[in-house]
Amino acid sequence: MTPSLNWKELALLIPTYRKAIEGLFVDRVLIAERPRYPGGYIKGEWVLRLTGRGQECSLIFSIRARSPYLALSTGRGARAAPSGTHNVFDLSLGKFLRGSRVLGIEVVARERTVLVWFSGEGGGPRLALVLKLIPAAPEALVVTESPDGPRILARSRGTESGIYVLPDGMRAPDDLPVRAELVGGAGAFLAAVEKGLEDEAFTLRLATASRALKEIRDVALHRIRADETAQREAEREPDWKVFGDLLKSSLSAAPEVVRERDAKGTERFYREVHDYSADALVRVPCDPKLSPRDQVEKFYSLNRRKLRRLSEAEGRLEFSRSTVARMDALISAPPSLGDWAALSQFEASAGLGAKKDAAPDTSRKARGKAWQGRTFTSRDGSVIWVGKSKDENLDLTFKHAHGNDLWMHIRGKPGAHVVIPLQSGKSAPLETLLDAAHLAVFYSGGEKWGKTEVDYTFKKYVKRIKDSTEASYTNNKTLLVEPDPNRLKRLLGPAPGSGPGPENDEKKLKGEKKSGNKPQ
Repeated sequence: MTPSLNWKELALLIPTYRKAIEGLFVDRVLIAERPRYPGGYIKGEWVLRLTGRGQECSLIFSIRARSPYLALSTGRGARAAPSGTHNVFDLSLGKFLRGSRVLGIEVVARERTVLVWFSGEGGGPRLALVLKLIPAAPEALVVTESPDGPRILARSRGTESGIYVLPDGMRAPDDLPVRAELVGGAGAFLAAVEKGLEDEAFTLRLATASRALKEIRDVALHRIRADETAQREAEREPDWKVFGDLLKSSLSAAPEVVRERDAKGTERFYREVHDYSADALVRVPCDPKLSPRDQVEKFYSLNRRKLRRLSEAEGRLEFSRSTVARMDALISAPPSLGDWAALSQFEASAGLGAKKDAAPDTSRKARGKAWQGRTFTSRDGSVIWVGKSKDENLDLTFKHAHGNDLWMHIRGKPGAHVVIPLQSGKSAPLETLLDAAHLAVFYSGGEKWGKTEVDYTFKKYVKRIKDSTEASYTNNKTLLVEPDPNRLKRLLGPAPGSGPGPENDEKKLKGEKKSGNKPQ
């Protein structure tokens, strides 16, 4: 915290400024650059850069609550903050004071109010910068002399104008301490202010990083709860493989579908098969629309889905739990005050403090040059990218796709990754979604599957499962598509600027042997 002076200390310190600033001219009013502060400057702090014959110095003043001060810096002083924002009072300071000559500086008797006097424009009435350095209610005003008293031209708090009445100091306490180390000279007080600002900047950044780490931890905890729920739900599913094995062993007998209603009137279907290991008849639930062979395949598909859900949930749980442990370790051992190197590492762990590179070119044309895989153009003129192998799927999804691009995948089966690159703020037309869904089915070997579910979501919701070549996704919607040969023929035909090989895929569509693409 920067030191705040009482009226006795101000009465001793401010006169030491007089000799250094009298007769100098206001070169400019600026907001000082403070690189260690989160915004690169301090809101509520200004610098008057003063110049004269062979002399330069700066008056630095702050009217921040609990941290008001007036310090003197010799030499050219601080640079202007590139990111500093300006308000009406900033503009007024420059308008009234720039180019004026410093006539003097004084402290109101027994008060924490300082007046810096300046020459008026064209020999007119004097101007004064009034600084009320009371921590509870600091304020800065620009006033001008008038027959009725100082008239307010601008003020930092509110817009009230009129005559400014100087405080009389009648109620100021007398038994105040004087800290000699602060008022021994302008340099000593400036050093104390700078040290206080440095500590304040460190504390602010540490608090911001700590909040960010806690947010990361909270998100990881939320994901743990969600994945534990998903894991329990998957574990509660029947043993689909057992059902499939039982029904498969009875295919030759072709057991009939039996329909029954339970106590609540719910209709259920099952096939009664013989379990040779237990030498007993077992009821296997079934879909009456499916043949026994198709039912077996569905059971095995459900079993694969169950195992995948369990594996994905376990992978996510391991990652989230390690994240929580890492965040807890960081939060419990923050860097010590003044250890800037440790603070930088702390901020990096929270995803803060990294320098921003130049913004990448996210246009479809520029991004199309980067992707060298299969590229198609939808009926609406949108670009569609398709992966053709496990490695290419991972490369497409995690190196070329951006967070708000649309990502597609066959539901519940291994298959091709499909991406619709989108510009910021844009959405994909329905025809583009249908074209992309057809490509997802085709390149997953499913053009003869009939109606097929295709999931799509934003790429930012797609995560790679740790130590695997698979991905998991959330927040998805589903399209139900039945491959349309005419749509596929239009998409797979040669097109200017298309990626390698779509013309060969048209031959596949006409009946040549296909090698079904089944990346994870």
